[in-house]
Amino acid sequence: MRGGLIFRVAAALCLFGASSAARAQDEDTQLWVYGVAATDLGEDTRLTIDATARWREEQRGDEQHTVRATVMHQIAEGVRIGGGGGVFETEGGRTELRPHQQMSLRTGRFSARTRFEQRFFDGADRMELRIRQMVRYAQPISYTFSLSLDGEYLGLVQTRERGGTRPRDQWRARAIVSADVSDDLTLGAGYLMVVTPQEGTADQIAHVPQLYLTLDF
Repeated sequence: MRGGLIFRVAAALCLFGASSAARAQDEDTQLWVYGVAATDLGEDTRLTIDATARWREEQRGDEQHTVRATVMHQIAEGVRIGGGGGVFETEGGRTELRPHQQMSLRTGRFSARTRFEQRFFDGADRMELRIRQMVRYAQPISYTFSLSLDGEYLGLVQTRERGGTRPRDQWRARAIVSADVSDDLTLGAGYLMVVTPQEGTADQIAHVPQLYLTLDF
């Protein structure tokens, strides 16, 4: 039963990727490396700090380094709310400040997260507002290894330019295999596909191998 469910989820992700790739010609490859540290601030409160290095082509935004902190508090069984903020530095000295608020729900191996982001860019007319909705399924493979599959929708509610063009939505699909090296250290490797639909032209698709190092202390 579990194997059948994993197969169906994986097949859906593959079909999504294949159909998108068939329509698109504007593709690139990136590499994102994550470092994550998490700790409990109390019985029901948890702090997570993540930093990334993202190698991207110049036309895709150029190389970027990020650091973000999030505090989540459990208000009921399987329900957490919280928020935080991050700094995103892009090659050439461009800076984005990004506060966020979010809620997460978990039942069994399924989880969902809703996040609201306020994005402040250097030289922008105004704050950009974005909503992100993610659904994830996690499956243990063995005592050490686990697999997670997730899909996420990102939608712009308000653009950073006044009178700007129609907001661009984005879709993401990801698979990650993780290994518990010790009680406190987890290593992971994954693949992320980012699809940005375009009007009147080919969709933009990014293929993003990802590496993770997570420390729980």
